[in-house]
Amino acid sequence: MKVKVYLKDWFFNAGIIGFLRIIKANKDEFAKTEKNYIEFDSESLKDFSKYYFQYFFDTYNVALRTEKRINQSFEKIENYLLVETTDKKEAKEIKDKIKTEKAYAKQTLKTQLDKIKKIDTKIYEEMQDTISKIDLIKTKDNISEMHEIQNKLINCMKIDFINKRLTMNLFKSVLSKNYFGQKSFLNVVNTALDFEKQEQLMYRDYVSNIVETGFLKNIIENKYNIQELSSNLTIKLQNGILSKEVKKVYEDIQKRYIEKGKTIEDIKKYLKEKVFSTCYMCENDGVITDDYSEGNFVPLAVSSDNMKNFFWNQNSKFPICDVCKLILFCIPAGITSITKVVKENQQGQVVYKEKEIMSFVNYDTSIDELLKTNNNFRDLSRRNDKNPYTDLILNIVEQNKEIGDFQLRNIFIVEFETEYLAFSRMEYFNINRYVSKFLRNYSQLTLNNIKDYKYKLQIVDYMLKNKDIKYIVNDRLREELKKQNPQGFNSYMATLTRLDLNLLKREECMLDENVNKNNAKLRVLYNLGIQIHEELKQKDEENKLNGYTYKMLNSIKSGNKNEFMDMVIRIHMLMKKDISPIFLEIMQESDLDFESIGHSFISGLITNKFNKKEEE
Repeated sequence: MKVKVYLKDWFFNAGIIGFLRIIKANKDEFAKTEKNYIEFDSESLKDFSKYYFQYFFDTYNVALRTEKRINQSFEKIENYLLVETTDKKEAKEIKDKIKTEKAYAKQTLKTQLDKIKKIDTKIYEEMQDTISKIDLIKTKDNISEMHEIQNKLINCMKIDFINKRLTMNLFKSVLSKNYFGQKSFLNVVNTALDFEKQEQLMYRDYVSNIVETGFLKNIIENKYNIQELSSNLTIKLQNGILSKEVKKVYEDIQKRYIEKGKTIEDIKKYLKEKVFSTCYMCENDGVITDDYSEGNFVPLAVSSDNMKNFFWNQNSKFPICDVCKLILFCIPAGITSITKVVKENQQGQVVYKEKEIMSFVNYDTSIDELLKTNNNFRDLSRRNDKNPYTDLILNIVEQNKEIGDFQLRNIFIVEFETEYLAFSRMEYFNINRYVSKFLRNYSQLTLNNIKDYKYKLQIVDYMLKNKDIKYIVNDRLREELKKQNPQGFNSYMATLTRLDLNLLKREECMLDENVNKNNAKLRVLYNLGIQIHEELKQKDEENKLNGYTYKMLNSIKSGNKNEFMDMVIRIHMLMKKDISPIFLEIMQESDLDFESIGHSFISGLITNKFNKKEEE
């Protein structure tokens, strides 16, 4: 049976991308890709459950992850052991570093050791004994022994049934928690089953119905006589891996039709009227369906059977076919995990934490381009020093020089985080015309110069969601004031970024000229702040700046220009100088907003010359 799967909504498209990634990772090309759909034969899916498990095994391979971590620690230990020094302080520092790396290696192994104990006690005891020998590594004479310990531990982790069990439990936990709950092999009651048995469960619940639908359609197309049909059904019922629904259909055909001497026409009528229906998701008819529920994709579902009062006439039925179920089950392979920075308040202290978010990039293009874009997005997200969204736009432009702002505006990005039975949060956003222009033509001199990676992540997040960056800048400047050596360059670059975005949003004539002119004025304010800081430092009155700066930040936040200028005048009086004419000129201009003026000046004011050179 030929199956066509068309591009639809973002989550369905993510499933198509995941489906293609899975078969390509397993060196199979049975799916033919056209501009807006993929096509394959249902018989080609017979090995798909094995492909699925292999893909996630390779993605989450616990042995390789553990090997990488302990290799890094043992390599550092070896390097420290080879250092020869007579300096007691340096020797103590090296000893402490070795102790730290040993602890890290042991902790990494202990995380897995508790799980191995439940799988094989003999291997557990062997590893436990080997780990205890790590503490005996004290001098460079122990390096060869250390290599033996290292290799033995890695070899234990790579034992096939150990690694399969650990890796399978890990990726099952991820799929269950973030995507599908307790469906099929993800249900905790199946935990004791081995790798191959759980593959078979996945085949039964997600693949077999598609393959068997092809067989049922062959019946409708008169490809079997009664004797051939009876023979095929007997084989399938005896040896096939069948779902409960299909098994019941086959038993009904055998007992109620074939054994009672009814004709193929009677069987065809039964299939059309009682077995096949229409899928509400892909709108195909002549398919076996099941109701859509949270087990199909947790972020976009509810427990419909328990919430019938939320539906019109309490009809919570939404039948979907097995092809759609399988495509949705491939969503995790099509999604990219990215790192976002969120601000949290912990015991009265502002803390910026990195958080893992699931994301997908969708836009009006062909399947091949969509796959290429999301593969680039995934690769970019793995680079710690880059922001994936910024580079994503630049990559799309690089791939297609003819792409216009209209197509860039059609890029649709979704982010979500979910925990089964706990919460589901989802955000959507498009890349606006002015943002795409900024990323392509203006970010090199502003955004890309921000050295603080987390700060840059926050700014890009706000920018893409059309939020005002001024709130981030104000908060960051306050936090800098609490540091021993505050630095304002990053906030100055953030202010320039905001100014450029605001100018681009207006789409005025002579845009480049206005951008350059206004950036130059803010540069003067930034440098003036640095100059004032340096002069007060030479007069030993630097400590008075913090009070003035806090008041200026408060006045910017409340939009009080008079109070801000009052602080500026007080600072100049402290220096016994006339107020700089630049303030009188700039404060009267309509092109420059109050926040940009204030933040640029304060960014310089908290920065001394030494910090400026270091930052730039």
